[in-house]
Amino acid sequence: MTTTAPLAPPTRGDGRPSTPWDALRFPTPLTWPNVLFLGGWLLLATMGFHLVALAITGGAITGPVSLRKPATFAETGWLTAWSVALVLPALSTRQWQRHVIGTTVLLFGIGETTVMAVQAWRGVPSHYNFTTALDATLMRGGAGGLAFLFLIGMVVMLAASFRPTNAPRSLLVGVRLGVVVLLIGCVIGFVMISNMSGVFTGSFGTGFTGAQTGYVGPPPSVVGKEYLLLHPDTQGGDLVLLHAIGIHGLLLLTVPAHLLNRSRLPERSRMRVVAVMGTAVLGAMAVIAGQSFRSLPLGEMGPVNLGLLAAAAVALLAAYGVTARARLGRRWGDQAP
Repeated sequence: MTTTAPLAPPTRGDGRPSTPWDALRFPTPLTWPNVLFLGGWLLLATMGFHLVALAITGGAITGPVSLRKPATFAETGWLTAWSVALVLPALSTRQWQRHVIGTTVLLFGIGETTVMAVQAWRGVPSHYNFTTALDATLMRGGAGGLAFLFLIGMVVMLAASFRPTNAPRSLLVGVRLGVVVLLIGCVIGFVMISNMSGVFTGSFGTGFTGAQTGYVGPPPSVVGKEYLLLHPDTQGGDLVLLHAIGIHGLLLLTVPAHLLNRSRLPERSRMRVVAVMGTAVLGAMAVIAGQSFRSLPLGEMGPVNLGLLAAAAVALLAAYGVTARARLGRRWGDQAP
């Protein structure tokens, strides 16, 4: 009868057994992926702090001065930082490209969250607010300047994904799709800034045609009541939802492609799953964009558009299910004797 030797415990790399506390140790060497993971932990803690503060203070969950805003931006920041950290080692990047990508991601996540936190604790709007010199500086530097730098970093990352590398094509396509969706989200953000509103009413650049003084954002009566972060009754097209989906492009597409790459699923199957995910996300964004840029509220979508959104959601969830099953299947298989 043959016997199977027990699995050796994981080590730290120096021969000593690892412990659960090793995950909290300062990562070495100090590479950009490790720095991005550290920045993500900081943003995750910031998100948790503001959610706890919101619960304790009993402040408003919605509105331009809610403590939810820094929590939301921190959530976007840590997810983006960790997403980039996961796939950056697979890309063939030059040193300057890694510096540009890592620096702009951290500046965007930490900088934007800081601006939102400062304004939220001051009790004033963070966006479209030019009441004081400080408000105007934070608006132009935070919502405008940092977002533009982040846009540059993502363009560099997209270009790097086309350089020759040993990474499988499905992962590279997942990176490209995620970055493209994210860039679309950034462009939508700049449209919002140019109009000083997340509600599209049929024109571009109206926010720059007059003097930028005081709060120039849309009044609550135009935005409409919020339901689970959606505004179905806006008096125009809702760009906020489109921007929110786009800015999470790496999480929606690139991270699942990374997880598929670490599974035993054949490359051809991985490509099909990535293609389904990309088609579903881009298709849903196209439907929402068609509604928003016709200045129509989300609540007035017809049955055809609703059906297309439902089909995209089902396809995306099915692709995520395949990804989870493939990834967990490998993990359980690795644990088998």
